[in-house]
Amino acid sequence: MTRQSGMGNGLEIMLDIQQEEYLPIWRETNETSFEAGIRVQIHSQDEPPYIHQLGFGVSPGFQTFVSCQEQRLTYLPQPWGSCQASLKEEQILPGYESYSIAACRLQCEKEAVLQNCQCRMVHMPGNETICSPNVYIECADHILAVEDFQERCICPMPCNLTRYGKEISMVRIPNKGSARYLARKYNRNETYIRENFLVLDIFFEALNYEAIEQKKAYNLAGLLGDIGGQMGLFIGASVLTILEILDYILKKIESCHWLRTHSEAE
Repeated sequence: MTRQSGMGNGLEIMLDIQQEEYLPIWRETNETSFEAGIRVQIHSQDEPPYIHQLGFGVSPGFQTFVSCQEQRLTYLPQPWGSCQASLKEEQILPGYESYSIAACRLQCEKEAVLQNCQCRMVHMPGNETICSPNVYIECADHILAVEDFQERCICPMPCNLTRYGKEISMVRIPNKGSARYLARKYNRNETYIRENFLVLDIFFEALNYEAIEQKKAYNLAGLLGDIGGQMGLFIGASVLTILEILDYILKKIESCHWLRTHSEAE
């Protein structure tokens, strides 16, 4: 919780990524990572993290400043939009209080891996057995890479979403003075500090939110109003035209009657 916006009024953490603890790479897979650092995702508390697709990287040797702005998105259901106003019973996800695309994707991936490999990956929710490294590489990683699975895993968009726009900037750390201080404090050398330490500073840009809402460009009331207006216009024009025609016929009759009367008088 925070009562102020701006730098220094949010979450600030210093991390040691411990590169010497990274596992060696024997061969490349879809999950092979060559970078050093961490991945971070800023998301609503109503949805689980989906780090490997929605996260951004933070590098060691830098202090990274992340300025956030909350965005609340409201979409229209069919026939105006494509979101799901009410979910079917089979789309309610066990273990989650509310529906989200990230939760749906994780649940779908877990079911596919569990069905084919009889275990779950470490980032997937549940109490099932976690896949061993061999099964992870030979089975689970292969299942998630199959195009047919990606087509079967369809997650409808909810009508209400919370997103966080972010602006990222960074400065190099540590400076010469702080490198010596951190080396003494953590009993490390300065090279280790520069290659493994990072600082992450996350804060709100402002204590408000941006609401983006879809609205119907043309609704039923507008349609009926336009139809009524057009009908009134044309009916009114038609009545006036009929009256003008009747007036014209009456004037013609009167004119003919006057001419006949005048000729008889002569």
